[in-house]
Amino acid sequence: MSRKPNILLITTDQQRADCLGIEKSAHPVMTPHLDQLADEGVRFSRAYSDCPLCIPSRTTIMTGKAAYEHGVDTNGEFRIPEEREHTLPGRLTSIGYQTHAAGKMHFYPPRNRNGFERMRLLPEDYVNDLERTEYKGMYRGHGLGGNEVYPVFSAVPIQHTSTHWTVSESIDFLRQRDGESPFFMWTSFEAPHPPFDPPEQFVSLYRDLPISKPLAGAWTGEGEPEWVHHRRLSRKLDRLNDEVILAARKHYYAMITHIDYELGRLFGELKQQGLWDNTIIVFASDHGEMLGDHGLFHKSCFYDPSARVPLIIKPGGDVKLPLGPGSVCDRPVMLADLYPTLTQLAGCSVETDRDQRAGRSLIEAMKDPNGERVLLGYIQDEGGLYMSTDGKWKYVYYAQDAREQLFHLESDPYEMQDLAPEPEHAERLAHYRSLLSERFPDTAAAEGRKGQSSEDDERKHRQKNPFAWRGPIRYGGHW
Repeated sequence: MSRKPNILLITTDQQRADCLGIEKSAHPVMTPHLDQLADEGVRFSRAYSDCPLCIPSRTTIMTGKAAYEHGVDTNGEFRIPEEREHTLPGRLTSIGYQTHAAGKMHFYPPRNRNGFERMRLLPEDYVNDLERTEYKGMYRGHGLGGNEVYPVFSAVPIQHTSTHWTVSESIDFLRQRDGESPFFMWTSFEAPHPPFDPPEQFVSLYRDLPISKPLAGAWTGEGEPEWVHHRRLSRKLDRLNDEVILAARKHYYAMITHIDYELGRLFGELKQQGLWDNTIIVFASDHGEMLGDHGLFHKSCFYDPSARVPLIIKPGGDVKLPLGPGSVCDRPVMLADLYPTLTQLAGCSVETDRDQRAGRSLIEAMKDPNGERVLLGYIQDEGGLYMSTDGKWKYVYYAQDAREQLFHLESDPYEMQDLAPEPEHAERLAHYRSLLSERFPDTAAAEGRKGQSSEDDERKHRQKNPFAWRGPIRYGGHW
């Protein structure tokens, strides 16, 4: 067997960084298998999505480029702007890896392999398989759409859920692969992305556990950024009562636990085949979920619940990481770093990558875990949202109303106090403005704030309905 390590990349969709059991946060999430993975590897406590949205983040993972480099800065029908031989799976395929994708890729067009040799896709292949069972027509059969946050139960039993299907497809690949070639497999779950529809059995695990209420920063309410205000109106989030929000949180936790328990099947298969010790495993999410914090759900903003993601890497084969098992690296890193990390560990990195891609190998971060690094972020939404953080401070800028916010993450990790209005931070604000203007020269420095939306403007946002009425889906239909 080749001495090159196998590589398993596992991603969830919309999982907050603090929703791992090992984080010991206010979220009582049960993730024993992922916690064990962290005990055998290295966990990165300050990992960020530079563009916290599905398609931009997946494009970043595939290319090692930040969204402000590859240009996919919102969701839509975008082809990955990279030749297939230079994507992450393309690079690995070129040096003899057998490459497979299982689950949600969110490519356009969906069957574009983008360097993968083999793919089994969600929703396309999953829904087509479901149509051949007695549960045909039941994907989203509960009627809730792909971003609605009201709690609901799965319309199909565990063995027919997309989470179970994704692991089964991954196991099938492990059993059918060429045993003389190393493999790269991306196992990509659609959960815990809304709708929050776990099987009822997993919700019952949380029945008697206390569920914490969402946090609300002192800056929320009157005078908050217009983007925040508009998001609440158009998503009808201000109409969710406390009981519904707590139930939604419970269902969100249940979806994560379902993923974790299914991963026990996948990890067991690796161990049964004698592959565990020779397989590098990376676990991450494409972005987070606000989950009611600051009055918001979903993602698309740069507060930590949305932009900070879980990230764990377990070594395999002859790979030795600079930090030992169970270590935590606090240096800021980003999803773009996965590309140079895995190409380096597989032996197919290219000298010019460093000049063409924002990603930096996580090996560098582990060699200097307390080193400094400034991350930049951008997402195209209502004029543009921007971020800059060094892990200790975070600056957020909303182009729509020229609103800026400043948070001291070390003393205020939940971003409860906006320090931007305080005169003593004027010099720091000027520094962050210069950083953004250097990377984004078309972005003007903040000079003032607009007032809250008028009644007519509020009515306009209320009339929007971007998320509802998207189920059920049949015959491999679109989201």
